[in-house]
Amino acid sequence: MTASTTSTNAETAAAIYRAFGSGDIPTLMDLIADDVRWESEWEDNFAQRAGGPAFYRPFHGKGELGGFFEAMGANTFHQLDVRDVIADGDRVVARVALEYTLPSGGRYRDEQLHLWTFDGDGKIVAIRHFLDTAKLLAATRGEDTTKA
Repeated sequence: MTASTTSTNAETAAAIYRAFGSGDIPTLMDLIADDVRWESEWEDNFAQRAGGPAFYRPFHGKGELGGFFEAMGANTFHQLDVRDVIADGDRVVARVALEYTLPSGGRYRDEQLHLWTFDGDGKIVAIRHFLDTAKLLAATRGEDTTKA
């Protein structure tokens, strides 16, 4: 991969957050490969086993992503702040601070790492979220994780 490919991938990842934050799902979908693996590269995700929210279950292929956006769209966002975007070849890591209220009434605030993988055409082929799963499960049960 060239330096320009790496910077293009970083720019694409940043564009994903802008599109998501503004609700521009068609633009976001244009950046994703048809065979995308969304949260599906985990060998054994205990948060998924424990009944975590639908937006953290695995999705295979672009056609399934409507389920992700529908589940994520049920949350009320209070913050979505991309703090860093770091790229190396076909991988981009974004450090993201977010806060939202889930349909359960639980409130979730966390800083996450999102690992994006790109194909040779600059399309997203995989994503994995790294987060405090215990906090997310507590918010899913209706707890307010924003209080100390």
